[in-house]
Amino acid sequence: MVHRVPRKTVYAATVITLLALAGGWTLAAGTTQTVGPTQNSSITVTAPGGFTTATVQSTQLLSVSGVLISGLNGPAGTQAGGGGHGLNSTSTLNVVLNACAGAFCEENFSAVAGGSALTIGDSALQVMLTVNQPITAAVGFDVQVEIIFSTVGPNVYSFGTGYFDSNSATGANAAFFAVGLYVDLGVAATLMPSVSDIVVTMNNCQTATTCP
Repeated sequence: MVHRVPRKTVYAATVITLLALAGGWTLAAGTTQTVGPTQNSSITVTAPGGFTTATVQSTQLLSVSGVLISGLNGPAGTQAGGGGHGLNSTSTLNVVLNACAGAFCEENFSAVAGGSALTIGDSALQVMLTVNQPITAAVGFDVQVEIIFSTVGPNVYSFGTGYFDSNSATGANAAFFAVGLYVDLGVAATLMPSVSDIVVTMNNCQTATTCP
């Protein structure tokens, strides 16, 4: 089932309204782009029926900084061999989120599979996810992000994928877990890419450590 919803943050300068959430909302540091072409963007989120593990909260376009790269928790899992943009990871190599001891936790990851490595000075898309971390029975899920954008000329496509193990919260209740997934567009921020569409596809994994 496909839900097309307005893009919550069309531009990097847009204020993220999630700061009021319990525990706050701290993003990995980047250099935001405050000038450039108007962004007439939308997010299409595709998830199977009954998928409640993760939801998309917001996106924003930013310039990759050294501080952002140093603040990452690592790559978002490991893709199985064969290349392409398929949603398949290698068993036991889904990235495991920290076991959250409170009501709110957060981590930031660089996308894998199909996207360029995060490079200082490049434009990147930040996709903020909310993961429901259970108190028992960790859940595996994958996320693929497709970005359609342009600088000068025809549209360009960029892909990034993440493979996650939700882990289990150690508190008395399930945890609200914020995950930042960063996808490098492969172009310099000085080119001011204009994003037209973002498609996020999420699926349950067979187990917490194996996708699909």
